[in-house]
Amino acid sequence: MGTTTRNAHSDPHRESFLEHLYRGNFRYDLIRDFPEQSRTDADRGSHVIGELTALLRERVDPEAVEAARRLPDGLLEELADRGYFKLQTGPELGGHGLSHYNMFRAAEAAARWCMPVASSLTIENTLGAGAFLPFAPEGPLRELLLRHVRANGLSASADSEPAGAANQGRSTTALPVPGQDAYLLNGQKVFVGHAPVAGLVGVTATVREGDRDRVREFFVHTDTPGVTAGPGHEYMGLKGFPNGPLRFDDVLVPAGQMLTEPDTGHQVRMTATSGELVGRGRLHMIVAPSLAAARLCLHWARDFLARRCVDGRPLGEYEEIRRQMADSLAETFAIETVAQWCLLPLDQDRDVNLRFEQNVAKNIGSELAWDIVDRTVSLMGAEGYETSGSKTRRGVPATPVERLMRDLRSMRISGGVDFQIDNWIARSYILTYYYPGPDGAAAPGADLPVPPVPPAATASETGAGYLSDRNTEHLGTVAAEIRAFGHTCAELARAHPDRSALLEKERTLILLTRLARELLTMSLVLARADAMAGQGDDAGQNLADLYCASARHRVADVKRRLATGDAADFAAVSDAWLQDPARSTTAQDTGATAGRDHRTEGAGA
Repeated sequence: MGTTTRNAHSDPHRESFLEHLYRGNFRYDLIRDFPEQSRTDADRGSHVIGELTALLRERVDPEAVEAARRLPDGLLEELADRGYFKLQTGPELGGHGLSHYNMFRAAEAAARWCMPVASSLTIENTLGAGAFLPFAPEGPLRELLLRHVRANGLSASADSEPAGAANQGRSTTALPVPGQDAYLLNGQKVFVGHAPVAGLVGVTATVREGDRDRVREFFVHTDTPGVTAGPGHEYMGLKGFPNGPLRFDDVLVPAGQMLTEPDTGHQVRMTATSGELVGRGRLHMIVAPSLAAARLCLHWARDFLARRCVDGRPLGEYEEIRRQMADSLAETFAIETVAQWCLLPLDQDRDVNLRFEQNVAKNIGSELAWDIVDRTVSLMGAEGYETSGSKTRRGVPATPVERLMRDLRSMRISGGVDFQIDNWIARSYILTYYYPGPDGAAAPGADLPVPPVPPAATASETGAGYLSDRNTEHLGTVAAEIRAFGHTCAELARAHPDRSALLEKERTLILLTRLARELLTMSLVLARADAMAGQGDDAGQNLADLYCASARHRVADVKRRLATGDAADFAAVSDAWLQDPARSTTAQDTGATAGRDHRTEGAGA
């Protein structure tokens, strides 16, 4: 694949299935040997997860947390003292030394009981002081982190700012103090998980180095003069998860408390270490709760179907209900599959680059889970939209699907709003393969005529071993669609020789990433079904078939949207409304009364 690093995730020494997909190459050989967790590792994880689950069931009443909007007193300290905030840290520091996938399983188990607790568990394990330890060289910073971890201290990571996390720069600044080996930190951060309870916080700030600005990571004790925690944020869901804003006013930070990182040569909106931790951390913070939500919905829906009849016929016998449940089962299989591919190879020391897949996993998991929860609320219409308390009062099973829906909605926003992540992935990664690289080298095929789209691949070309006939046909289609994806990207690059012009077409970029996500997920579920069948387990065949059959409709829709472009003048409508809302009948009718008492219309001066 050459030696030029075209973007922040590319590694010339390790192959990536998704990186090849972005270039229009179908490399089934990279995923055919789909990973499976070893029995020994699974048993080790199950032991720790069993103890964690027992503690949560003893100490946490999810309904009480929802009502009080706070976690039980002393819970966070108890979780810390028992090493549950150091699940992947070694026993020598009081941790459990779990593998990446067991960490995921622990997060999913916690989320199945109480989502706010799972948020605390994952924020500490993925972005807390212990997570940064492997990246800290010997010196003052490493000693600071070690002391905090040994003391079971709570920590936080502060990156998002009032202006929005999507901005490339950070308005929080760190200015060198003349005559001292220190910096003065000034700025504001918002949506900081554990801000109200943390003793140590990692803060991203802009530092002027030479003739350029760089984002650096500083670690600051929250009792340092000038650090102020504001009133906690209250989310629409995740009631009780401690989070809030932090303000830094002339906070003196020793230079030794800055994480020194090499310059990657690529423009990124956070430090390289934070980017790596966040990319992998989203699997635990977002995808694990998403899988938990999907499994809860399947459990609740099964119980609901078992007790419901319509006109004397069991609800589960109706065709549409069967279809909807099959979709939910196939989508849950897909979420789990993506998580396994993104984490298990790390535990098995496979020589593959998973950074690209980890970046898209957040949207795959959260959006599929959202579809499942939305479908379940509709399915359980007779018991779904009410709160648990309302259900209890009228004597029906108090399944908290309404609470789960609010909790899960945050997953499409947390870690980056879904559509903006798709936009960012296309501009920061996909397009880098179709324009000159950082060293001036031309992108592969950028100056050549666009080749014709190839036909579907045969089973011998894809290397499918144990797939059913239908899944073998799906795999051939996926191979052709991936090649067609590269064809589409090359055409777009040729039509927009000035890259900045294509970057302005944000909907096109979002659609490109969505298409790549669909093709990746289809590839992975087929590879997993193939590997399972090779071991005598055919349970994945129908699930993969169901998922791919639905995904092919979505692929066709995205391709149609890419091909037709923007015929409607959306810009004129939006711009006219922004300039003069009164020109829009809809805006006038709704805006005039929003939030006002209709009885007072026309009253007063």
